[in-house]
Amino acid sequence: MSLMPWDAQAFDVLVPAMNAQHERLVAIMNTLYDRHGAGASKQELNSLLVQLRDATVQHFADEERFFDSVGFPGAAAHKRIHQKLVADFVRHYEAFAAGDGSLSKEFFNFLKLWLSAHIQHIDRKYGEHSAHQGAA
Repeated sequence: MSLMPWDAQAFDVLVPAMNAQHERLVAIMNTLYDRHGAGASKQELNSLLVQLRDATVQHFADEERFFDSVGFPGAAAHKRIHQKLVADFVRHYEAFAAGDGSLSKEFFNFLKLWLSAHIQHIDRKYGEHSAHQGAA
């Protein structure tokens, strides 16, 4: 069972390139959740966490370039949110690395909140801004 199934309509931020990256992030998160539930080794989970971290850092950089390119007025605040998400992810990763190879329920709740709140509500704002700019 997945952490959160991909829902193209619910997660649509009105920017196809960002939607594709979000879908990839959700897929990695779901794989991580599924493999953790199946008792995967610490080494395998670590590899998935590194993959998620790297994809997230690249996505945030791409996303920030995009909303800067369309003059999104919420760019500065959105970048601060990205910094906090990365810092929170690093905190969870460090706890995992120092521990026995299990991931906490708190970590998966963090990922789920990231998906449901950030993508659906925060990211949608730059997509709406971009759509309005294109209509102008």
